[in-house]
Amino acid sequence: MTAREVKINAIFKELVPASGKAATVAGEIIRAISRIGYRYYNDGDHLGVRYGRETCNAAGRYLSAKCDDRIAKFIRAIWGEEDDSYYETGLAELEDAILEYLEQHPNLKETQNTEDMWDYWDSDEDVDEDDYEDDDYEDDEW
Repeated sequence: MTAREVKINAIFKELVPASGKAATVAGEIIRAISRIGYRYYNDGDHLGVRYGRETCNAAGRYLSAKCDDRIAKFIRAIWGEEDDSYYETGLAELEDAILEYLEQHPNLKETQNTEDMWDYWDSDEDVDEDDYEDDDYEDDEW
């Protein structure tokens, strides 16, 4: 486990509840970046790509809205990126930037959170249509 992962996990454990939104803005920020990282490292999902649109896009939008322009720039750099190598490098840079942002804004650990990252779900953009297409199978008679 990298030092970055250790830091993210420690903050997650401190600030994120077992379910639902975090009580603080810092908690929701770490919940969102953890969601993006988890979906990539466990399922191969990318922001803005296929099923990653459903699993990650809301978290990416939340981070873009709640953090600074630097974070939004990192998100734009990997949004829609299909190449795993480029995406993984960009994700690591985003995670580092999030940790720096939280270090620079320690008050966010005390700032009450009123939003859930899932509030940033966009029903027009965040659905992977390929998952819902009807299969071309015909009913076979047995």
